[in-house]
Amino acid sequence: MTEKTAAIEGLANIETLAASKAIAAKIAKTAREGVEPGKYDVNFDVHVEGTVTVGEDYEQRMVNKAQPWNIIAALLEENARVAEAAGETGVDINKLMAAAEAMDPDIVKRSKKQAEEAAAALKEATLTPTKGKVTVKLTTTPLD
Repeated sequence: MTEKTAAIEGLANIETLAASKAIAAKIAKTAREGVEPGKYDVNFDVHVEGTVTVGEDYEQRMVNKAQPWNIIAALLEENARVAEAAGETGVDINKLMAAAEAMDPDIVKRSKKQAEEAAAALKEATLTPTKGKVTVKLTTTPLD
């Protein structure tokens, strides 16, 4: 594997990874609460010591990203396209909302099942290569 330029100049990638993990987001958030707005000049050294474990790369199914409002918008657009092709008017959103309130629960269950099956099929196609997890056991010590 080729060593790419690390994000912190002068450090190897594994050292940059260790430094970034040593300053976890939770710690950074807590530290931020104690710093007033402004511009600060900093110059300090920190000793980081411990173990970094990098897991094997793997494939992961990504969560279906179709949002409910996007699905409704797509449904309305498709309905309008089909209606226009047939020389008809599309769905009236106010009538649609009233119909939704009075919808038969069995129809809702059937539609939900169809949507879940479609989402599962979409999710199946989103197997994505993912970098292995990084875990650390590190200590940090400020240098005098």
